[in-house]
Amino acid sequence: MLWSATQIAAAREIISSLLEELGLAAYVFAIEPQEDRWQLKIECGIAEGWETVTVPVDIQALLASRTDADVRKRLLQKWDAKLDACRRSSRT
Repeated sequence: MLWSATQIAAAREIISSLLEELGLAAYVFAIEPQEDRWQLKIECGIAEGWETVTVPVDIQALLASRTDADVRKRLLQKWDAKLDACRRSSRT
């Protein structure tokens, strides 16, 4: 499936919002659209420098998280666990 620039922009906006909600201090991210599961690559600041974390993203769940609080909460919980080192460094 081909993704439109509008869909990719919406996904980037949602991801940015989720990452801000997680409280990361320093990060950059890129989203790589694929057939059904996208890849989110996040580079975040940690005490030793920078760390790269790759997170699979169900695009349908991501888009649903705009209006479905339960879906958003589940995404945040999954990402929080994967980004623990990034979160710890932002608290120091």
